[in-house]
Amino acid sequence: MFAIGTWGASAAFREQVLASARFPLDGDVPAFLVVNQLIYRGVANPTALADAIDTSRSNLSKILNRLASTGLVQRIADPHDRRSVAIALTAAGREAGERIVQATAALQPPAGPDWTDADAVELERLIIKLARALDRLPQHPLAAASGVELSDD
Repeated sequence: MFAIGTWGASAAFREQVLASARFPLDGDVPAFLVVNQLIYRGVANPTALADAIDTSRSNLSKILNRLASTGLVQRIADPHDRRSVAIALTAAGREAGERIVQATAALQPPAGPDWTDADAVELERLIIKLARALDRLPQHPLAAASGVELSDD
């Protein structure tokens, strides 16, 4: 399990997805990570984004400026606190996000050639079960890190 997680979070894999998705900021992995977070979060405050990609608020500001200058993100009023700023993908950012999702799916198929459809369905069921179990830990670590709220349905 650890090896799979390490591979999925590796710089080599991220760069491969970045290239396959034709990410507009060539080689800019931190910008790619912000867009990836916004794919799942929709809208996020800068502090949550900085925490999610393990960077400082000042560095995140530089990353957001690069993304904004290429038209991928915009700063908006935070829907939960109108006095604060939130970050959202623009239409171009959502298109880039869709390419990231497609590239990721193409680069990490759920099963190998010797797996049956039933094996793939069972793997997905077990991964969802694991994700929900992890998120039941104190402070919901999976949702906090990914921005994805898990339901029990």
